[in-house]
Amino acid sequence: MKKPKANCPPCKHVDVLAHKYKLELSSTLSDEEMGRCHTSEQLILVRDDLPPDGTKDVFLHEILHAIHFHMELTDSSSEESFTSRTATGLRTVLTRNPKLCSWLFSTSAP
Repeated sequence: MKKPKANCPPCKHVDVLAHKYKLELSSTLSDEEMGRCHTSEQLILVRDDLPPDGTKDVFLHEILHAIHFHMELTDSSSEESFTSRTATGLRTVLTRNPKLCSWLFSTSAP
């Protein structure tokens, strides 16, 4: 059996507020992009050439974009509303995806 790359999340999908998003590392993103969240396709892409901690940060960033979309937050939302909804959404995602949570918050050896 092939051993997964250190940068790969431990799961292929993440539950984002009852929406199943596929997680993928990608070699096709432009140099200006670290990651991308396709809400219509329920797909999260992250560059495959990032260091492990960078990969985790970008996956979490893109998950927040999905949460933002599914909670119907707009640019006019107040900071408090955004923070509260994001915290609730993020906690929901992390508690429903324990393998992802463990991987995101693990530390890389120096």
